Amino acid sequence: MGISKVWKVQGAQQTTQASLVDLSIPIPSWNTSEYPAEWPGSDEMPTVPRHVYILNYLLTALYRLLERRGRPFGIEQDIGLHFYDADGLKQRCDPDMIIMPFPNTGHGSLRRWDMPCPPDCVFEIASPSTKDRDLGLKKNWYAWMGVREYWILDPVDSDDAAHFETGLLLPDGPMMGWQLDQGRYVSLEAFWDAPARTWSAHSQVLDCEILFVQELHRREFDGGIRIGDPETGEPIVHVREMHGQMAEKDAKIAEQNAEIAGMVTTLATVRYGQATADEFQLMMQQSSAPVPDSHAVQAWMSTSSSEEFLNLARRYFGLSASRR
Repeated sequence: MGISKVWKVQGAQQTTQASLVDLSIPIPSWNTSEYPAEWPGSDEMPTVPRHVYILNYLLTALYRLLERRGRPFGIEQDIGLHFYDADGLKQRCDPDMIIMPFPNTGHGSLRRWDMPCPPDCVFEIASPSTKDRDLGLKKNWYAWMGVREYWILDPVDSDDAAHFETGLLLPDGPMMGWQLDQGRYVSLEAFWDAPARTWSAHSQVLDCEILFVQELHRREFDGGIRIGDPETGEPIVHVREMHGQMAEKDAKIAEQNAEIAGMVTTLATVRYGQATADEFQLMMQQSSAPVPDSHAVQAWMSTSSSEEFLNLARRYFGLSASRR
């Protein structure tokens, strides 16, 4: 399907029909004197501490979500985006996060005219010093460029529950979104679930829920912003939460293994005596093999002598008799 482009240059509006494009071809990124790859200046950086944590979460969560779909995409954070505005003037802005339906070659500046089609989505994280620009000039720019969806998130850097319900910086709650409709942004709804203490909104472009969870807001550096997984219906966990879940799982496995080890050692003690049981327990400590279950140990105990039992155990654990 062709992509319709509307350009307004020096007051004259022209409409052209773009030919079919291959979205799998990476667009270039730039690091030149004219298009420098640089971070925003210190006076442009937001003062909200959660800003970086939110963006890092969004980056990893959206990568996991979009990679699964098997289509080309690119995600960039705090990157220079060069374009021509409605008056034909060259401009630059630095989206906090930009999601594109095509890959790019690196982490330099991007130029709108290199892109085969408009970006899918932009996220801005509001701060006291940037919110007016995010709601005004940048919103107009993104609509002009054809960005299909635009979200502004309020990190709500406060522990006051009332602030979580209403937001601190934005006029209509802590998450505001717009979708492009005939060149203009139309508001997307965000919902407050009082019993669950959660804000939610649906991104049609990304095909996922955007969540703001007060329970997580109280304890996580990222303030509780989450992307909902459309396949599971659950929020995509932060890498820190994932590590915590893995550690909890590992602890449960270790506890189960300790119980099994104690049980099979007891069986060996009853059948062959304490010395054999001690040697068997030492084998389990020396080997990286899984702890044998009780059925395997009982099968080894069908032998009449402790030495035959220990030889079977050594074979299982991959140990030689010299390591006794």
